[in-house]
Amino acid sequence: MRGRLIGGCLETVSLLAGSRFGDVPGFAQRHAPEGVIVYLESAGSDAPAVLRMLWSLRLAGWFHHASGILIGRTSAEDASDLSQAEAVSRALRDLGILVIVDFDIGHQPPQLPLVNGSLADITFRDNYGTIIQHLAS
Repeated sequence: MRGRLIGGCLETVSLLAGSRFGDVPGFAQRHAPEGVIVYLESAGSDAPAVLRMLWSLRLAGWFHHASGILIGRTSAEDASDLSQAEAVSRALRDLGILVIVDFDIGHQPPQLPLVNGSLADITFRDNYGTIIQHLAS
């Protein structure tokens, strides 16, 4: 997948959805003709909260121009009837784009830094992935 990286901590960015500070559809139209790769991770919210936050971003159009989604590894709790993986799947499974889970970003080591707005190329084969961030356009 290829696109401009945009995202961050789910507990933070989900509060911005629908505001001028969280206008990912507008960002994509103005600055990302190649599409966006949305990256998200949860610092500690339980699975039902993750499901709600992902749906909030979905309803705000965060995935309309996405060429893919990266979900970081989390140590957050599952619920008795909903795991973290099921929450992600329920919110994102029918978008028709690649969703990679347990990516090495966020609050869990190794905490790979991603640069918002950088152009990224991501390959994933045989359970192994690479990401190249281009910091100049």
